[in-house]
Amino acid sequence: MTVTTADRPKTGPATGQPPAPPTRSPAPPSRGRLRPFHLVVAVLVVAVALAIAGKWLMARWTHVYIDDARIGGDLITVSSEVNGRIASVAVIAGDIVEQGAPLVRIERAQAGLDVQVLEAQAAVLRAQRGQLAAQQDMIRAQVVSRLEAAGAQMTAAAAAHEASKASLEKARSQFARISALAGRDVMSRQSFEDAQASLRLARQQELATAAGIELARANRAVVQADEAQIAVLGHQIAGLDAQLAGVAAQLDQKRIDLAKRDIDAAVPGVVDATFVDPGEYVSPGTRLLIYHDPRSVWVDANVKETDFRRLRIGARATVSVDAYPDLKLEGRIVRLGHAATSQFALLPSPNPSGNFTKVTQRLPVRIAVEQKDRLLRPGMMVEVSVDVVD
Repeated sequence: MTVTTADRPKTGPATGQPPAPPTRSPAPPSRGRLRPFHLVVAVLVVAVALAIAGKWLMARWTHVYIDDARIGGDLITVSSEVNGRIASVAVIAGDIVEQGAPLVRIERAQAGLDVQVLEAQAAVLRAQRGQLAAQQDMIRAQVVSRLEAAGAQMTAAAAAHEASKASLEKARSQFARISALAGRDVMSRQSFEDAQASLRLARQQELATAAGIELARANRAVVQADEAQIAVLGHQIAGLDAQLAGVAAQLDQKRIDLAKRDIDAAVPGVVDATFVDPGEYVSPGTRLLIYHDPRSVWVDANVKETDFRRLRIGARATVSVDAYPDLKLEGRIVRLGHAATSQFALLPSPNPSGNFTKVTQRLPVRIAVEQKDRLLRPGMMVEVSVDVVD
C-alpha cells in the first residue's frame, strides 16, 4: 500500500504544534527476582516436604513396618480314622457349628457285626472259664474230704498195727512159756499147738495191719495226685483268662472303631471346606473337611533379620487390614521365632558351588489381636506397624 504525503500526519511549524514525544513500552520484569507471593509458596512447599520427610524418618526410626503379614488361625483338618463308606455329610462350607455338632457319619453296619462276634467269643470263653472253675472247686472239695479220710485211715491203720504188735508180743511170750512147759511134759500137746497157732495168727495180724498202713499211705498218695488236677485246671483257667483278655482288647478296639464313625465338632467354629460326598469310600487319613474357630485369630508376620533385633515380646503393634481400610487394630507381640523361615523350606538351597549371593532372611513373629465382629478371617493380608521405642 502506498502512503501519500496527504495521509501523513503533519508536524512541525506548519501546524503550529510541537511534535508528540515517542511512546515507551514497559520494561520487562527481572527474571532473577521472585515476587513475595511466590517466595512464600516456595517456603511453604519446602517446609511441608521437610515435615513429611521428618515424619517419615521418625516413623522409620521408631517403628518396624511389615506389609506382607497375614491373619492366622487354628485350621482344624478333620480326617477319617477308619475304613468305610460315607453315610452322610451334615455340613457345607460356610456353616457355623457348635461343639459336639455332627459333621460326618461313616457306615456302622460291618463294625457293629464285628463287635457282636467278639462279644459272642467273650461269652463263650467266660462260660468255659466258669465250667473249669466249678470243676476245680468240686475237685478241691473232694480232695479235701478224701485227704481227711486218708488221714483218718492212716491213723486207724497205725493204731491197729500197734495193737497187733502188742498181740504178737503176747503170743510170743505165751508160746515161749508153753514151749518150755511142754518140753518138761507139763503141758499137753494140744496146749502147745494152740499157743503155736495163736502166735502164727498174731504174726499175720501184725503183717495185715502193717499192710493197712501202706494201703492208707497209697490212698493218700492217690488223693494227692488228684490234688494236682486242681493245678492243671488252674493253668487251663489262666489260658482262658489270657484269651478272654485278648478278645476284650479286640472288643475295645472295635468299639472305638465304631465310635469313630460318628465324627463331631471338637470346638465351635465355621466350616471352611468339605472334601467328600455321601457314598465315597474313605480310609484312615482321608481328609474330610476343614473348619476353624473364628474367635481365635492372630497375625503372623515374617520380619527381616535386620529389623528383628529391634523387636521385643509385648511390643505394641498397629494392624491395618487390606479388606477393611478403615479398620485399625491394636495388638502386641507374643512370640518371636527362633529360626528363619528358610529352614523350613521343602526345597533347601545349599551352596555347594561356592557362588554366594546373600539374601536377607526373615524370622516369624506372632502378634495377638482381638477379633472384631468376626471380620478377621485366616489368610487375610494385613500391614503391621510395630512400635520399637515404647
